[in-house]
Order: sequence, then structure tokens, then C-alpha cells
Amino acid sequence: MGPRKLMTTTHRVTRRAAVQSLLLLPSTMVLAAQEPPPADKDRALWNKVYSEEERRVTSYPNRLLADVVQGKTPGRALDIGMGQGRNSLFLARLGWDVTGVDISDKGIEIAKKEAEKANLKVNCVVADFATFDTGKDQWDLVAGIYMGGLILNQAKRIAEGLKRGALLVVENFHRDVNVTALTGGKLGYPVNALLETFVPLLRIVRYEEILDFPDWSNRGEKVPLVRMLARKG
Repeated sequence: MGPRKLMTTTHRVTRRAAVQSLLLLPSTMVLAAQEPPPADKDRALWNKVYSEEERRVTSYPNRLLADVVQGKTPGRALDIGMGQGRNSLFLARLGWDVTGVDISDKGIEIAKKEAEKANLKVNCVVADFATFDTGKDQWDLVAGIYMGGLILNQAKRIAEGLKRGALLVVENFHRDVNVTALTGGKLGYPVNALLETFVPLLRIVRYEEILDFPDWSNRGEKVPLVRMLARKG
């Protein structure tokens, strides 16, 4: 693929030669196939992931999210798939009123312990996000970081939950990573999938398909990623 113009910004996209070495990425990088398994299987999968110290996601907050909230007045934030709480705790330190949702009770357990150690208040909810009540006009910020197809499948509910002027931050693998998901199917968003899903719902502020270091990896290599910042109203 060559460079393409997408919405407001032009960005370089993936190079095939750079991704062929990524076929043996660790299974913890694998989030969602197009058809997710039942909730109990998802819970068991992610409980196993968060129980294995060496396979955990990075402990630092997502760089796109950190960049987006810099200088923003804190409000109510929803962290979809909070895992061990790295992004929720980061936002809480900045003064955000954070609710984190994750299907993994093991991940939530770790997040709660970390919040207690840091003397931070985070509302941690064990739930399948598909059944979580996002409400309407409730959130000043929603983060969907490495949540795969769930963000596409739940796009309408996510958009409805945002207040007017609120932000949605999304980062995930691009389909060009060329890896089979743990749950079957191909890992990552197809070309323009986020745009086609959210353009009718939100205003796209920033969109990138780019090679960069992912949050979920232990190989220290750049991989194809998709990043999006969108605003309601």
C-alpha cells in the first residue's frame, strides 16, 4: 500500500516487508476476531493472560491517549477493556472521574490493587461491554485501546454515551499485521473500517494507519497500527 489521504490527515501506511517477521507475535497481542466467542470463554482467556506476568501488556499508558488528554479539563471518562488499569489509573492521576470496564475479573482485581496502592479512585466494573449500560450523553472521554472488533460492533452505543463535544480515542492493530487472532479470523482493523463505522456517528479529528510500536508486544518492533480521534458534535 502507498500513502493515502483519509479524512483530515495524510499518513504513511504499512510496508509488507516490515510485517512478515511478525507472524510469531505472542498470543497476548490477539484481541478480537470478527465474531467474538461467548463471554465465559472471553473471561477465561483474559483471566489466563492477566495471570501470566511475562505476558502482560505494557504498564505505561497508551501514548495516543496521553497526547489527547494533555491540557484537557478532566471530566467523566470510560475506559473500555481496562485490563490491569494502566490507562484508567493514568487518567485518574490527572483528575478524571474514571470508570473502567473489563470482562476479566483477574484484570479488574489487579487494577483495584494498583488503584489502592496509588490512593486513586477508579470505578472498576467486571462486565462484558456488550451488556454494560453506557447511558446517553454521559462521558467526556471514551477510550477503546486495543479492543478490536468490539469498538466497531458497539459503535452506536459508544457514540450515544458521549456528551456533545466529547472525545473517543481508539488504537488497534491494522489488518496488515497479518496475524491470526487467538479466537480465529484475522487480527486488526481492515482498511478504513473505523472511518466507515464512525463517520456517520462522530466527527473524525485525526486518523492514522501507520507503523509504530504497539502496546501489546514483547518483540520491540514496529507493527501496522490504526489510530483515531473522534469528537461528538
